[in-house]
Amino acid sequence: MALADYYEDLNAIFGEIKGLDSKSDKSKIEELLEDATEILGDVEINMASIKDPAKKKEAQEKYSMYKRKIQAEKRKTLLGPETEGNKGADMSGVAKSRQGLDKLNKAKDLLADTEEVGQKVLSDLAIQKEQIKRSTATMKETNKELSVAQKLANKMSRWWRA
Repeated sequence: MALADYYEDLNAIFGEIKGLDSKSDKSKIEELLEDATEILGDVEINMASIKDPAKKKEAQEKYSMYKRKIQAEKRKTLLGPETEGNKGADMSGVAKSRQGLDKLNKAKDLLADTEEVGQKVLSDLAIQKEQIKRSTATMKETNKELSVAQKLANKMSRWWRA
């Protein structure tokens, strides 16, 4: 998939998010942001294959822009939109405290989820490292056996010619 296709998908996601209500459609927005994060991961992987420095720089700039956009949307979803009209208008101290506590709890849950994903990634990487080590050892052993077989074949070839 070309980077342009990924960017098109990201733009579609942000367009869809823009049409949603941040309060009533919060779970849908979070789901879309998760999809956008996955797509951005694919963009990052594909950027590694770009050889042209100018194109690579352009791709990195777009990657950074989309990453900031995702972070801003996540922040907006978590904390709510920051406008002059809703910054504490008609809220009692208790209500503000509860709202703040709710936001902190959501942030704590998000952090716990992120940590869980990180631990799973580390676990998967450890497994993959062991698989690569085993594959390398098998390859070396096979190369040794092939070398011995080649020597035997050469000796047999000389014996038949004689």
